[in-house]
Amino acid sequence: MTWDSWLAIAALLVALSALTIALGARRALAAVSGRRPEPISEEAAVDDLRSQPVVVIYNPVKNIDVPVFTRMVEDMAADAGYVDVRFVETTIEHPGDDQARQAAADGAGLVIAAGGDGTVRAVAAGLAGSSVALGIVALGTGNLLARNLDLPINSSEEMVRTALTGGTHSMDLGFLEADPLTEAEIEQIRSDDEVAVSVPEGEHAFAVIAGLGFDAAMVGDADDELKSKLGWFAYIASAVKNMATTKIRATVTTGVAQEVPIDARSIMFANVGRLPGGVVLAPDAKLDDGWIDLVVIDTKGGLVGWADLVRRMGLAGMGVTHDALPETGRIDLKKTRAASVVTREPERVQVDGDVLGYATTIRARVEPGGLLVRF
Repeated sequence: MTWDSWLAIAALLVALSALTIALGARRALAAVSGRRPEPISEEAAVDDLRSQPVVVIYNPVKNIDVPVFTRMVEDMAADAGYVDVRFVETTIEHPGDDQARQAAADGAGLVIAAGGDGTVRAVAAGLAGSSVALGIVALGTGNLLARNLDLPINSSEEMVRTALTGGTHSMDLGFLEADPLTEAEIEQIRSDDEVAVSVPEGEHAFAVIAGLGFDAAMVGDADDELKSKLGWFAYIASAVKNMATTKIRATVTTGVAQEVPIDARSIMFANVGRLPGGVVLAPDAKLDDGWIDLVVIDTKGGLVGWADLVRRMGLAGMGVTHDALPETGRIDLKKTRAASVVTREPERVQVDGDVLGYATTIRARVEPGGLLVRF
């Protein structure tokens, strides 16, 4: 059997498994989400905010009619009692973080991020630690944070309404940083990736999930054209492509605990746990519990292991933690406030679906209540 045939079979297995899981997991999503935090803003405070500017930071590359979108936001903001709405574009050099910081410094009462996961993450990073709430109009492929907040992602109008009139909640925010690679390490990986770069210095915020290994490779190799046509299903093809990659050999340290050697497909840090398709990665992850969930994923037995992994993720989403079938795919979870990972070889690193580059040493931490968000 040819490699292409194996890929087709693998894609079918993964897709069928994911769809089967989604049907069951969707019935349990309310339980998975756990309690929803109470809004922290009183009605009087909300009224005061309406006299302050609303700044909409939007990605002009996304598939939106900008004049129609801006008119809709202005009309809905006026109906909600806001008197000043401003629009700011993102650029490649400034994806939203700088604009958000400037908006907060200029006295904005609300900042709305309109774009994909990258735009939302950048704006969230710019608002981290401030008293300005983030509203979200999700226009991307994964829309990870929007899904975890149960935002009405199929309606831009309803998302705008939620951003303008929803309750303001406090949520945790994760931060990841990496040690720079040596020139020798960069040259080593450029034989496979001609544009390989080290993860930029400094901390990188994430609201949903950060990690290295299979997850970062899957995100990085997803075809942009497929994403525009198929949405998050495009990641299935990329997942199949990376199923046969070598396992990560790493050492993981959490808190003051002893170093633990690990062989795994992915090592991730989850602030919240829900993925597209009804799949739940970390069932106990809560957006306001002051912890991040260390997630270690491994498989064995080829395609059987991957199918078992997807099946177990679906069962976990429905609250089933014990399974009589042999374990060929596994997920290990541990709550922590900080952790570090050192890998033997450089690995791709992603935060909320943005691939930052390669690293061999990463550190992650949680900032409890680091972000205010509307939902």
